Amino acid sequence: MEATREDIEALAHVDDHDIPNTSTSKDKEIEQIQDVSDAPTEPSSHRLPKAWSRPKKWTATLILSAFAFLQPLSETMLAPAEIKISNDLNITQPYEWLLVNSLILIGVGLSPLLLAPLSEVYGRKPVLIVGSIVFVIWNTGCGAAATIGQMLAFRLLSGFGASVADAIAGGFISDLWDAEERGRAFAIFMAAPLLGPALGPICGAFISQGITWRWIFFMTSIASGVVIVLSIFFLHETFEPRIQTVLRRKMESQNVASEKQPTKQRVTNFFKLMRTHLQRPLRMLGTQVIVQLLAGYMALLYGTMFLFLFMYPLMWTEHYGESIGIGSLNYLSFAIGLILGVNVAGHLNDYIYRKLRDRNNGVGRPEFRVPAMVLGTILVPVGLLWWGWSGQAKLHWIMPNIGSLIFAMGVYVCSGCVSVYTIDTYTQYAASAISTNLVLRSLTAAFFPLFAPYMFDALGFGLGATVLASGFAAVGTVVIVLLWFFGERLRARSPYCVTNTP
Repeated sequence: MEATREDIEALAHVDDHDIPNTSTSKDKEIEQIQDVSDAPTEPSSHRLPKAWSRPKKWTATLILSAFAFLQPLSETMLAPAEIKISNDLNITQPYEWLLVNSLILIGVGLSPLLLAPLSEVYGRKPVLIVGSIVFVIWNTGCGAAATIGQMLAFRLLSGFGASVADAIAGGFISDLWDAEERGRAFAIFMAAPLLGPALGPICGAFISQGITWRWIFFMTSIASGVVIVLSIFFLHETFEPRIQTVLRRKMESQNVASEKQPTKQRVTNFFKLMRTHLQRPLRMLGTQVIVQLLAGYMALLYGTMFLFLFMYPLMWTEHYGESIGIGSLNYLSFAIGLILGVNVAGHLNDYIYRKLRDRNNGVGRPEFRVPAMVLGTILVPVGLLWWGWSGQAKLHWIMPNIGSLIFAMGVYVCSGCVSVYTIDTYTQYAASAISTNLVLRSLTAAFFPLFAPYMFDALGFGLGATVLASGFAAVGTVVIVLLWFFGERLRARSPYCVTNTP
């Protein structure tokens, strides 16, 4: 329980004018917010997020999803414009082009370690808006880059803002939705960020051919700017302790006798607080077995997906002889698979959860998300094998596309189940817990494609897909067995889990 004592000690020395009240009693916290909300000066938008109307909840969820869709587009939109970008920026070595594509994922992987805990101090909305502005600035710089050095630097820096929606998504969904609704809500949210990598190459192909490759970045920045403006006006804060702090300050501002700490003491308290919160994701990754299992599972899943997406256009342009524009349309099968996965992951996840909860005398458990995860772990290797061997045999183009569709469904189901399991397990620290998944999965997504050409050149599409499918099936099976049979025991030993939060 040492890690939790550090949290309590750090918070105990911080002026409550500076931070949200992180009382360990959720009931007491809710009562305090509700008491303040009865004050005549309290705005109607500052009700408890879980008590918001469904249209307001879905508006907030869809705005976050819009950020998560637009920002990852830039991760995959460049593939069809490789020749034009290479000519303009004098890119001559294969590794240089791989870095142009992969460096953004380094920023995407590292920044959640900062953004997620910040959202647990200052709230979700300010972190989302500031992070998105960072992305817009550096992404626009990518479009204006004149040298390979500038492009690499701007791609890396844009990644630090591109992950903000994913970084706070776990905490955001936990703030808004009850456990029996989270599966569907998270499935709908995740549709956008997973559709981004699928639709990115299609958009990039037609933009680069119709105008210039620079507008790939400019259009993404413009669209992100529009969503930022919408979020300023229509997105309300969802983090309950932050709402409580804002309301308390409004009440205290009317009291002329209220005292403030000296500036030096406030700065000292700020650094104590940030030290505790910023260390939490690393402590969770280093000490929590459940976090390690899920992070490893997601890392292999996303590494496999990005390796697949890297090789996907090569199958159509080099193996099937299609043009870049026509070849990019095959990504539609991947997108359709993700859309189908939304319905499977959302409805099936919540349906199984409710059934198992009712059989368990109305008591829900995070492990009730595992059965749906089994389906995804089966679909991923099946889709890979179908895609790889049908493409190797040069069957009709519809056959590899069916494999791609099945693979995409599996990716979505797996990703949704893991995320909701994490939210259910670490409700109070959901943003920090999910940020650990983002770190490993983004790093593997960045480096897996580096060896993709060599592996597939040596093995071919069929054997290459078999290696990926076998590896994921083996790891996925181990993770599922451990979570189902030992998950409750592992949670009982954790000071961070919702059932053990001090």
